[in-house]
Amino acid sequence: MAKVFTQEEREKIKEQVVELVRQSGRETLRQLEAKTGATRYLMSILARELVASGDVYNSGYGLFTSEQARKDWNNARKKLSRAKVKKTVVVDPDLIWSLPDGE
Repeated sequence: MAKVFTQEEREKIKEQVVELVRQSGRETLRQLEAKTGATRYLMSILARELVASGDVYNSGYGLFTSEQARKDWNNARKKLSRAKVKKTVVVDPDLIWSLPDGE
C-alpha cells in the first residue's frame, strides 16, 4: 500500500516540485515522481494545487514555470527539429559510374 503523506510532507514535496521546475525549466510528472518519491496520483494532485495557486503552469508537455516558458521551450524544440531536416546531403556525383555493374 502507498505511503500516506502528512500535510507537512505534502507542503515539502510542493516546495521541491516548484524548485525542480524552476531549476530545469520543465519537468514531467514522471520525472517529479522519480525525484520526489511521491506516487503519480499524489503528483497529479499536487500539480493541480500548484497550478491553481499560480506557482507553475501545466501543459500536455509537463510542468513549466510559466506559459511563456512553455512557448519558448516549444519554439526551441521546433527550431531543433527544423535544423535536423534542413541538413544538406552530400552525394558523390561519380558514385553511379563507379558501381561494378556499369549502369
